[in-house]
Amino acid sequence: MKNLYILTTAFLLILSASCDSTTETVSKDEWLTIETEEYSLQHPKEWKQEKQQQMGTEFMLMTSRTSALDEFKENINLVVQDISNTNLDLEKYTAISEEQIMEGMENAEMISSERTKKHGETAQQIIYTASYGKRKLKFEQYYWIKNSKAFILTMTCEADQFDTYKKVGEEILESFRLK
Repeated sequence: MKNLYILTTAFLLILSASCDSTTETVSKDEWLTIETEEYSLQHPKEWKQEKQQQMGTEFMLMTSRTSALDEFKENINLVVQDISNTNLDLEKYTAISEEQIMEGMENAEMISSERTKKHGETAQQIIYTASYGKRKLKFEQYYWIKNSKAFILTMTCEADQFDTYKKVGEEILESFRLK
């Protein structure tokens, strides 16, 4: 149940983000780039990168507070999981992940799950909501399987803020490239 551990870790990372949110961005030529041998991603400089120490988490990008009352930082994170010792393809990985979401997250509701192509790579896009305490969150998540690894890219927002962050968040998600 390594997948459950990764999913739980990713969820806890998301929830540990208590803070703020800014939707205004600079022009794309002023965006910053995260680049490794395996992937690249661009983001507005206002979304602050935090390195994570949790297993498999590559990075977390977080918004800024919009006010002193803003208690949750909308965020994007990437988890990379070695699946070389499994027999998982994208279809099986998605099925396991969806089951874990529905069984492991409070009040989980699947909004959509669709196969898509992103920059020549087959991906699974999942959008769902779940509760954490009194907070309702909305997630947009992409899964890729490449070179015996699962790449899980997730945008997390308070559900009532999702539409506010959707445009810039999806631009960040869209900038993700596997190499």
